[in-house]
Amino acid sequence: MFPDSLKKCTRRLVWLFIGICFMGYFNLEYLTEHFGKESELIVNRFVINTTGCKVRYLPKPTKYVPFVEPIHVLECKGPQLISAHYEDGKNYLVASNVEENLQCKYWLMERQDDRSNKYLLEREFNLSPDENKPIQVESNHQMYRIQCRGADNFIKYNDVIFFMPPPVEERTKPPTTYDPTPERLSVMILGIDSMSQLHFDRNFPHLTTFLEYVPHTFFPGYSRVGMDAYDNVVPLLSGLRPDELETKCLSVNKSTYDNCGLLWDEFKTAGYSTSYGEDTADGIFTDGKSGFRKKPTDFYLHPVMLEMDKYTRYSLDANELVHCSGGRQFNDVLNYFIDKLSFYMKTVPFFSLFWHSQGVKDYYHYAWRLDVDYVKRLKRLQEMDILDHTVVLLMSDYGLRSGNYRLTSSGMREESRPFLLAIYPDWLQAKYPFAMDNFKRNAFNLVTAFDLHATLKDLMDLNLLRDYHVENRTHVLRNYPPKKMPRGVSLFLPLPLKRNCDAAGIPSHYCPCTDLTQIPTDDGIVVRTARFLIASINGFIAPHEKCQQLRLSKVMLAYFVDLGESSFVYELRLRVRTVPGDGLFEGQARLTDKFHLTGPITRINEYRSQSFCTNETSIKMYCYCPD
Repeated sequence: MFPDSLKKCTRRLVWLFIGICFMGYFNLEYLTEHFGKESELIVNRFVINTTGCKVRYLPKPTKYVPFVEPIHVLECKGPQLISAHYEDGKNYLVASNVEENLQCKYWLMERQDDRSNKYLLEREFNLSPDENKPIQVESNHQMYRIQCRGADNFIKYNDVIFFMPPPVEERTKPPTTYDPTPERLSVMILGIDSMSQLHFDRNFPHLTTFLEYVPHTFFPGYSRVGMDAYDNVVPLLSGLRPDELETKCLSVNKSTYDNCGLLWDEFKTAGYSTSYGEDTADGIFTDGKSGFRKKPTDFYLHPVMLEMDKYTRYSLDANELVHCSGGRQFNDVLNYFIDKLSFYMKTVPFFSLFWHSQGVKDYYHYAWRLDVDYVKRLKRLQEMDILDHTVVLLMSDYGLRSGNYRLTSSGMREESRPFLLAIYPDWLQAKYPFAMDNFKRNAFNLVTAFDLHATLKDLMDLNLLRDYHVENRTHVLRNYPPKKMPRGVSLFLPLPLKRNCDAAGIPSHYCPCTDLTQIPTDDGIVVRTARFLIASINGFIAPHEKCQQLRLSKVMLAYFVDLGESSFVYELRLRVRTVPGDGLFEGQARLTDKFHLTGPITRINEYRSQSFCTNETSIKMYCYCPD
């Protein structure tokens, strides 16, 4: 007989062994998903674990379904009566599904600038439920606005149609693909607004499966560097912060972005075809910005979206945030634009930037409906052999910035962790092993849009990726003094292990390397910080007399920002509610001899029409307009 104490000890050892086996079999991440904060104490894993930065893996939150409009089931209610058709070098308007006699008119137009289009001619034609012959229109690249009225004189169809005939080579000889020489590796950037890494994981299961069959690298260390799409895309295209670009360029170019030396200009000089499209007229360079005087790229979708926004737009949703024209969503128009460009992508090297923002940045569940669309997009590129000579960056600018999910702890942490993945030809690894090894290892270091700019410039001349060039450039990089290290480093070179947010150009407010410790909201220093944030907002809106000054209603959350054991800086992050307007704002302030903002103050709930009295984009989120 064994003593009772020995039996108890034996049972405990057995249960401990079973527990260890259970966790090993089911993976600690499984426990993280199901036991939330308690499991975070068990699992201490880092996506970045260098001497300069440590970033914890974000545990997947328990299933969260915020109350939102079921946007994923809504469709455009208007008809799609007319489509563009190209045949034998001629353009045709082709009608279908006509249910009544219609009197129609079309206007041929061309781009004038980013604010307006110029009308060239106007013609009338009729449609009927009976057979309608294709209507031949002007050849080449053309854009038409079409309007049809019924017998009651009400508008029954309103849309913008554009033609993009295949390149001349496609019309005169069988389709061929160009030989991907090292100097001619193409680039495609597919941007999805407001998509964090975890939000991508939640909503793109089919795309994740597709990625298993193509060479790719996911960058969990990718971080935002600015507040909105403009602040994060400008560094990608210029290697500069927006204020640096504007100082360098806008004053010279009379407030437009022409001749600013953006990345597509450099690719164009190197002999590439260039294209740029967004699914909105209020785009990265046109929403409250001056845009371009001349067409910035060879193929440019903005004139079409501008015409739709002015004359044929209607809303799919009650909040009027997702738009349709004819029977298509604006995103469908962007997809059509990309499809037509694929014929050019087969024949010439190209640089292209496409950005999707409608719906996905406003509705938590909208991202779900994009999964299959992006699988189709990439499969089409694969079937046309375009992926064989192209680097595709699938990326975002930040996570969801507003809405119910943003108010959660997970939503707050995800906001500064946008997703980035690169898809590339398999021959790159074999031909440039040192460069590609660095590229993959850098996924687990701090990576920003500044680095992407330097990386894409390397792709214009792949000789820079040969082993001896990489070795020489690495030697030069390592000899930089720490304070002279370039802000943007090509991902084909090894990023410094001592790199921190300051060296990478990431404002403290967005730095993923810092931990947040929740503290009482009624602490004296917290209240003083909150008043400083409100005073800062009122300073922003002071020149705008119609915007009402805000008052502090309540401190909702307060965090101490842990900047590391060697730091003696006291920094707080707060969420405050203001009146009038019930605005929810988050800001981060550093206390030395006085308070300093360490990043922009952002609004994290919707303000809709509260700011109707101002058109200045940078002020709208702060402005409350009295009725």
